[in-house]
Amino acid sequence: MAELMARPDSRPSRRPQASRPAAAPSEAAPLPTEFLTGPRVFAQRLAPTDPVAWRYLGVAALSAVLSGVAYAALVRPSVTLAAEVAGGASPVLVHVTNAIGGAFLAMFTFLLMWLLGWLGAGRAGRAAEVYGASFALLPPLYLLVTVVAFLTPQAAWMPAPDALAQAGQDSQAVQRLALAGLARTPAAFLLLAVTMLGTAAQCALSFPAFRELTGRPGRALLGALLPLVPALAVGFIALAPLLFQR
Repeated sequence: MAELMARPDSRPSRRPQASRPAAAPSEAAPLPTEFLTGPRVFAQRLAPTDPVAWRYLGVAALSAVLSGVAYAALVRPSVTLAAEVAGGASPVLVHVTNAIGGAFLAMFTFLLMWLLGWLGAGRAGRAAEVYGASFALLPPLYLLVTVVAFLTPQAAWMPAPDALAQAGQDSQAVQRLALAGLARTPAAFLLLAVTMLGTAAQCALSFPAFRELTGRPGRALLGALLPLVPALAVGFIALAPLLFQR
């Protein structure tokens, strides 16, 4: 009996288990519109998040589509006039081609800014996300260009009757005459300003974001300046059919 009383209890003791610490909530990435109101604050909110190169790709794609639509809307009267006067290709097909071409060049600009921004600011600069968010500046401006283009009266760009008579059935000549008139409209000036000044503004706004993310002003300046001239060159090429008709 004594041995039984002295035998230790073989049953496992029930000890209260320590509660596991709750997982820290993941940081939410800032909205691309926050880049416009404060690039430095945007970068502060972006820094704790995991790098995701395609995070703001949708913003750049939307801007590219609206860029192509704005360009197609601007040159639409010249294509329509050439089809009415001299025949040729279907104007609808040409409109679609112009829109796709404009969108492609705008998307190429984003990729160029991403690559050169990465070379300048380094991996810490997160150029894909910074420049992707910077495209939030452009969609409302491209919509404005589109509206102004559709509201432009025919008298503002229509070639003179004698010039049209001289062009005859040459659809290319008719289109060049119409483009020369369209190049002098407010819509053309607005598209030129949005393309050139908008690109410059994107690079300027990226500098404080890069500086916050990298902590190195020199690398931030490189990230902002390296894409500037090549991006402006692509914008110039996109508007060349208008610029060379002035």
